[in-house]
Amino acid sequence: MSFQTFTASSLEEAKQVMRAALGADAVILASKKRPDGKVEIRAIKKGVPLFEGEGPANFAKPAIAAKPASSLASRTRAGKEAPQRSRSVEGSGLHARVERSASSSALSRLKGDFSNKLQGNRADTADPVQKELTEKLQPQGISPQLIKALAVEARNAPGKDLPAMLEYAFSRVLRFAPLTLSKDVPIMLMGQTGAGKTSSAAKLAARAAGMGARAAFLCADIGRAGALDQMTTYAEALDTRFWPIEDPQDVSDIMRNEKPEDILILDTPGVSPFAPADIIAMEAFRDSLQAEPLLVLPASGDMHEHIDWANAFRDIGVRRCIITKFDTSRRIGAAVSAAFESNLALAHFSEAPFIADGLIDANPAYLAHRLLMKDPARIGASIA
Repeated sequence: MSFQTFTASSLEEAKQVMRAALGADAVILASKKRPDGKVEIRAIKKGVPLFEGEGPANFAKPAIAAKPASSLASRTRAGKEAPQRSRSVEGSGLHARVERSASSSALSRLKGDFSNKLQGNRADTADPVQKELTEKLQPQGISPQLIKALAVEARNAPGKDLPAMLEYAFSRVLRFAPLTLSKDVPIMLMGQTGAGKTSSAAKLAARAAGMGARAAFLCADIGRAGALDQMTTYAEALDTRFWPIEDPQDVSDIMRNEKPEDILILDTPGVSPFAPADIIAMEAFRDSLQAEPLLVLPASGDMHEHIDWANAFRDIGVRRCIITKFDTSRRIGAAVSAAFESNLALAHFSEAPFIADGLIDANPAYLAHRLLMKDPARIGASIA
């Protein structure tokens, strides 16, 4: 591990020792008061991996195949039955809505292709603001609906240069709602496998430590290869508690027996919002912890797939999202468009793989500058 520990008579003195050793880029991961009255802090230099294997270099390593896991809804304790609830079946309810949405979107795109060819894109040339935004944002994968909404607001921007117009338009069109961490509101991170839920959980815990608070992890992602090792490493580095769990009853037992006073962060396994069994499991975890569910979305990908995911997760109570992998994505329009189409508020962005770099509070200035860059780069320190 690459973090270092510093001890002094007070927190300020410990910080001075830390900065002398690590420089101005030092980031505090955790702090505590020792029995002898001294203050101990764990810190890391910004941009340095927390442990060996973290970061982009790790992507080159061969993946370890995980053993097939049974459906989440069937992973209950011995002698306990999964709650029986009336859910839609394949081809009806949620599935039917997704299928209809996909069919409708495909038909709309087909009609749009013919219309553009027949009309010579007259709509774009008629509005210079929309034309300019289309030229800049369409290659990023921003949806036509979002571009149109941004063009309407951009005309009213106080500043008339493109970054200022786009920043103003984002502030009017999208909702920005960073988390206020509190022990009274547990956090539950949801999303597809590989979206960055576990690292986002660690970054939230590091944020809590920076506030002088403590966070604790509950990890339900125990079936994925290496997941427990990763979460255990984070918990040790952040000096926080960690419980591996298998089902919602485990959560209820921890709340009843342990009575944790920490900020609780539940890391869930990758699920499909189109599978009724997975939906039942996610709702049961949410209810057992009385948590706010947040969707974790990777920045890039298929726009229509992202939109379907965001809409499906919104149906089960998600109202905010964290967008990750800005550092490995050239085009970030898929996740941004999904947030717009599903009316999800943007909570945080992640543009670095290292826990010490933390999460950026979502804001319109960051989006505007990131989308207008020719070559993607980390800009959080100067924009956030």
